[in-house]
Amino acid sequence: MKDLKIGLIARADNSGLGTLSRQFYKHLKDYIAKVMIVWNGVYEYYPERFPEEISYVCKRGVPDLEEIDNFLKDINLVLTFETPYNWNLFSKAKERGIKTVLMPNYEWLPKDLPVKPDLFLCPSKLDYDEAPEPKVYLPVPIDREELPFKLRKKARVFLFNNGHGGYLNRNSLHEFLEAISLVKQPVQFIIHSQVYFDVVNDSRVEVILGDVPYEKLYERGDMFVFPHKFDGLSLPIQEAMSVGMPVISTDIYPHNTYLPKELLFEPEAITEYYIKRSIKAAIISPVKLAQKIEEFALQDISHLSKKMDELAEKWSWKNLKTKYLEVLQGLLQ
Repeated sequence: MKDLKIGLIARADNSGLGTLSRQFYKHLKDYIAKVMIVWNGVYEYYPERFPEEISYVCKRGVPDLEEIDNFLKDINLVLTFETPYNWNLFSKAKERGIKTVLMPNYEWLPKDLPVKPDLFLCPSKLDYDEAPEPKVYLPVPIDREELPFKLRKKARVFLFNNGHGGYLNRNSLHEFLEAISLVKQPVQFIIHSQVYFDVVNDSRVEVILGDVPYEKLYERGDMFVFPHKFDGLSLPIQEAMSVGMPVISTDIYPHNTYLPKELLFEPEAITEYYIKRSIKAAIISPVKLAQKIEEFALQDISHLSKKMDELAEKWSWKNLKTKYLEVLQGLLQ
């Protein structure tokens, strides 16, 4: 059996791809031989997250042919998230007999791929449905140590993490702000956002702008509100589950296959967007969102908090790491 020598294509910023990169390095570092750090040219990045002796920052943000050639030395598997950034990476790897693994985000997966990886490592059922063969469905593992469970008993504080807003404003910040104005209960709202916005004039709302340390994102709050319009993988939902916050979210696939039905609200309608392919997206009703918040405001949510803990543990690194290693090792046989 060959030893895994993974070359990781990583982001080192405070984004979803940055979180994936950091977490996979942390938990698979014994098998990672090299890290190539790409930069989107916008977000501040932190290359010190990865050991200097095995990591390299691309000169132009994304890898050129020379950097690809150097990166492929002394590894036997490439792992990257969403994109290889330069599709020549997969072509060059195949020429050398190096296996390639792409964890897709279906909305960014071209319908006609320039080069196929040896495996699509699909983090959600929707990604699995959209990706071509060969593919396997494996949820992204949750770090329960970084995001420990805390029993939430009563819904007094509702948390919303906007991040950078999501492509096409898919996190629905503006719909959430409108929903807040419709909620009459004396509850509190906390909003984290890495981008500026004009806040509502409401004493119940606390806004924290800028980057917040990962471990503090879920420090306060009883319920998490995430009225997203579309996605397959949702790290915010998984993170909130881990800390025991019941997640109020849109009734859309694939999240309606695991979140309790009582936490979901119906979208106003379904439309279509075209990104790298045509995708279905929810139109969010602030009225329906406000009604769902009112439904839980000041109520006992202990049973739902415990349910979140159960779901998160099922997808923990402790329970999924061996499966990931089996899948990756299996490609080398």
